[in-house]
Amino acid sequence: MAGKLSKLKGRSPKELAERLRQGVAMATERFGHSRFDAPDLGESVIINSAIFPVLADQNKPAKLISHREKEYILTKAGRICEGKLDLLGLGGLWFGEAVPDWHFDPVSGRRSPRVHWSRIDEVSSDQTGDKKVIWELNRHQYFVTLGQAYWLTGDERYAEVFVRHLESWFEENPPKIGVNWLSSLELALRSISWILSYYLFRESHNFGQETRKKMLKFLYLNARHIETYLSTYFAPNTHLTGEALGLYFIGTFMPGIKEAKRWKEKGYKIMMDMLDVHILDDGSYCEQASHYARYTADFYATLMILRQREGLPIEPKHREKLALLHTYLMHLTQPDGETPLFGDDDGGKFYFFDDRPISDMRPALALGAVLFERGDLKYVAEEPTRELLFLLGEDGLKKFEEIEPRKPETCTKAFHDGGIFTSRSSWKSDADHLLIDCGPHGFMNAGHAHADALGVIVTIGGRPLFVDSGTYVYTSDLAARDKYRSSAAHNCLTVNGESSSTTNGPFSWKTMANARLMHWSVEGENVRFSGSHDGFEQFGVKYERQVVHDKSRGFTITDTVESDRENKFDIHFILAAGIKAEVVGTEVRFSDPERPTWQAVLRTRAGGGEATDQGIWSKVDWEISPVYGKQITTQKIVYTISGKGNISVITEVTRN
Repeated sequence: MAGKLSKLKGRSPKELAERLRQGVAMATERFGHSRFDAPDLGESVIINSAIFPVLADQNKPAKLISHREKEYILTKAGRICEGKLDLLGLGGLWFGEAVPDWHFDPVSGRRSPRVHWSRIDEVSSDQTGDKKVIWELNRHQYFVTLGQAYWLTGDERYAEVFVRHLESWFEENPPKIGVNWLSSLELALRSISWILSYYLFRESHNFGQETRKKMLKFLYLNARHIETYLSTYFAPNTHLTGEALGLYFIGTFMPGIKEAKRWKEKGYKIMMDMLDVHILDDGSYCEQASHYARYTADFYATLMILRQREGLPIEPKHREKLALLHTYLMHLTQPDGETPLFGDDDGGKFYFFDDRPISDMRPALALGAVLFERGDLKYVAEEPTRELLFLLGEDGLKKFEEIEPRKPETCTKAFHDGGIFTSRSSWKSDADHLLIDCGPHGFMNAGHAHADALGVIVTIGGRPLFVDSGTYVYTSDLAARDKYRSSAAHNCLTVNGESSSTTNGPFSWKTMANARLMHWSVEGENVRFSGSHDGFEQFGVKYERQVVHDKSRGFTITDTVESDRENKFDIHFILAAGIKAEVVGTEVRFSDPERPTWQAVLRTRAGGGEATDQGIWSKVDWEISPVYGKQITTQKIVYTISGKGNISVITEVTRN
């Protein structure tokens, strides 16, 4: 009890009142005094025209899908029909039978209890296994794959599987019971999947009136639950905006019910209120997590599309902020077309219209190119995507083709509000690229942050070299969670084996390093950065990192530590998968067997202070996680030196 009361300290009266209201609602549900019923909803409550008109056209747009894409869709849909699902970074998952057990985590083998949702601990895996895996299944985004297959072929087999799964879900997830009612965001994303699926399967005789009525009932209950348990104070990040978008979707889809207008207005107000909070003035995202920036871009782009389709006004702030966020994503994009996943990634996507990895955010840029008629976004996106077709139809593809691609105006971009700094040698595919994190540790309690203050991510000659280790899991393996968030899992310094920020549970921190920008300038071919953070003051250590990008040669990274007592310093660089490293004294030579002409070299020198050793490079076996739930093996190189005083380590990284 004392622990719970301590968490309420410092809360505003408004927050306390909201938490009390939600607590009373939970208790009322537990004791069976809450209404779990819904009005008798016929299809007269649904708008006549599709939210996304292309989904209502079973013929013309299908001709725009390439043979390769069609084969991919049909192959994946066939696996779903067999009961095999590819979710997050996990392939071929089997959830107990052809119709999934909706409460089962096949990774841990645990099955969630059938109890009131509020009795399930959201941040513990003891009862449930990995909720992320269960929730990814229950988002029902794979219904869209089945719907695409039906849309392309008219084969009723896909509709039969969709209906069988949907009916099973209704039966096995009664209102308020089980893990699938725990997160309001999950209800919102599941509702959006159902609405998209409604249009994809609307012509099927298997998707009959009784199933549709049940869907409408559960959509109504979902909206009522989301509205009651909004994450206004629990998680006012993409949880809250995703829930708001869910309310907007349901209200738009079911305008004939009396609550629809309120749900739409509430969802819209929340999203507009959060614009300035989530998208900073320079376009960067409030959480130090590129994956969640993509979610935010998708949420707000979708809201814009819906309002344009309804003939409703778009607030100038909505347009301006979303355009800035697309600029941010554009500059994060590496020469190979992928975006480094710094901070947390949950492995999910808002739309599953195409088969690109989550690190490829170019579909969002292609959509932005059309929404804002921007040639620079088209230049980086390179080509239209299936996502663009399904969201904007043939007209969207036509508009994309009409836009003249234009190379972005600058190769260097500083996002001072978010503390993210980027530089590239050119916009060609064989360019060098640099990303530096010198921003706030995170947003509010920094739940999605990593201990990566002053970390760098480096591409040489179009090939990623030093990468972020990723996320791997959230709550199912707390040791792994801490490992992947540590400074040692990033291209950062550690002191005496300690991180710059220290964890305190899966989504909180004991200490948070404060990073400070000292200098940023662009001088001809040279970009200069210097910053510091206070994360090692517990050891009496002052720390600064300088980075110089010479666009004709490469990068020079200078790490300077100052201390009155002796400490051990390790500089970590995480190697991209497939990179081979050969340590030769103070040099490290890099190669890629799959790209024989690509080579890079790292040279080091140290000086100053009272070093007790000469400093040495070593190779360490390591794992990185390219997507949630998946690990792959690689190596990292670590430079170790001990001493006191003012010590500088200069690391030059160039093409060989």
